[in-house]
Amino acid sequence: MIVGFNVDSLNAEKNRSTKGGDVQVNYTPKIISVEKASINAFDDEVAKIDFSFTVCYTVGDQNAAKIVLEGNILWNRDVEDVVDSWDENEELPEQVNKHIMNDLYRKCISQSVGVADTLGLIPPVPTPRIEE
Repeated sequence: MIVGFNVDSLNAEKNRSTKGGDVQVNYTPKIISVEKASINAFDDEVAKIDFSFTVCYTVGDQNAAKIVLEGNILWNRDVEDVVDSWDENEELPEQVNKHIMNDLYRKCISQSVGVADTLGLIPPVPTPRIEE
């Protein structure tokens, strides 16, 4: 179970020299490391899962913009198994990975929408449109 989600850094940039065209938006979540950690809110240790999440805007073969969030997720179930799995093959157990990735997508894309708006980019999710 996820008991903490922390963004430690956010970097965003827009390439002003990009020519117009069809914009493609791609997401790249990545687990960087996993380790045991102690936090005051719990008696037992948790797995601290460091991540990066990149939203990349491309037009043709040009990089138009990029938003990168980095941080960590705190997981408090089967901590030993999660850490051991990462240490053995740099993968999370399948059920844990599903929860982590779903949360990463949900939270990071939500946070990227505001950043995209600030940079004058289309939101990184489809938005409903009302036809006139």
